[in-house]
Amino acid sequence: MNGHENCKIVVFSNKAYNAIINETFRKDPVETGGILMGHVLSNGCWIVMEVIPPGLKAIHQRAYFEYDTEFVNYMANSVSKQYKMELDVLGLWHRHPGSMDVFSGTDDGTNTTFANLRDYGAISGLVNVDPKFRFTLRHVSYPLDYQIVDVEVGDDLIPPQYYELKYSFGDNLSPTAPIANESTAKTQVAEPERQGDGSSNGNIGNNDTTQTLQQNHENAVVNR
Repeated sequence: MNGHENCKIVVFSNKAYNAIINETFRKDPVETGGILMGHVLSNGCWIVMEVIPPGLKAIHQRAYFEYDTEFVNYMANSVSKQYKMELDVLGLWHRHPGSMDVFSGTDDGTNTTFANLRDYGAISGLVNVDPKFRFTLRHVSYPLDYQIVDVEVGDDLIPPQYYELKYSFGDNLSPTAPIANESTAKTQVAEPERQGDGSSNGNIGNNDTTQTLQQNHENAVVNR
């Protein structure tokens, strides 16, 4: 079976794609990046709902970037749990210097780690500013193999149920706390591994969110 068959297109919410553009230009000309969070549907569509920023203590240089791991872990867990359909860690994005739109050897190691975490692999995006913003997204399968995937952006492409928040309070501004169960497990992003080759990357650790997206969204369809 082709390792890329389960990723045919990636749809970004307006908020998620805007976050990548904003972070890129705000940190220009140094490198930066972020964590992609959302859902994997059984029809080959991946949905990116949120992008976690790299954090206040992240290291940004012209050819080097490192996440603030403590911040990223906290934010990934917090943002995931705000949704009725909790978000999964799908992969990451980072900027490369100049027009370098292929992964470095260090990136290959990081992406291998991502892809090996789940049967459906991961996605990894590269941003270049040469001089306009340019975004290239690849699906990463294990053993390591890349395939460029199409990207579409638009809130109207994503079914409304994916925007539903965990607490629908209406006139009730004092909801009852949920009973503790497995769904409170943390979404975890592992400590990035770095090599001194002038390239940036980050490793995504185990995501303990208990929702199995492939099963729970078996009949979900993105309206295109």
